[in-house]
Amino acid sequence: MILPVLCLGVLGTVSLAPVSLAQGSGQTTAPATTAPAAQDSGAAAPIAALYATLGQIEHSHGSFAERARMLAPSVDKAFDLQTVLQKSLGLRFRTIPADQKAALLDQFRQFTIARYVSNFAPGGSDVFKVDPATTPSPIPGQQVVHTHITAGDATTDVNYVMMQGPSGWRTVDVLLNGNISQVAVQRADFGSSLESGDATSLIDSLKKKTQAFSTS
Repeated sequence: MILPVLCLGVLGTVSLAPVSLAQGSGQTTAPATTAPAAQDSGAAAPIAALYATLGQIEHSHGSFAERARMLAPSVDKAFDLQTVLQKSLGLRFRTIPADQKAALLDQFRQFTIARYVSNFAPGGSDVFKVDPATTPSPIPGQQVVHTHITAGDATTDVNYVMMQGPSGWRTVDVLLNGNISQVAVQRADFGSSLESGDATSLIDSLKKKTQAFSTS
């Protein structure tokens, strides 16, 4: 199967080929597992809970919409999607009207959930591991949660940059193999669909990708 990483959801593509692991290997792995969130503390806990839910949807026989509803609370708790989106758009975020910002954030949330659900499909057997110990981010006040996702005989390291706010620790960036930033990739991707002061094209592009994930 294709192992997804949220930071690599390029708007112009549906599959995440750059992080494909063990495709066509025919190998099987142990059921997707992770330590219960109760065993983790602080910044690692939301990611452990996210991975636990991903394991559940891989064993679910529900529809795409049902699995999306199952995953949504874990995504909301694990990610500060508004900060991720704002950082991805940079100064251009300020030029977007308030009503379009709300619509864009809602569609970005749906896109994020759909991408996870599409890639961690029923029948998958990915193994998730979250390191309980975090490391300081170069940015003061942030912590990095280190995780490992194994598909077949290949393992990908995925690090979550966490920032603490009123709702607790939440992700503000994702790093693939320690150095490929979600924010940086999305800044390049979103730029081609965002006109100055108008997010209509970007909203429509995200909507199309969300629909593509739900039917793939």
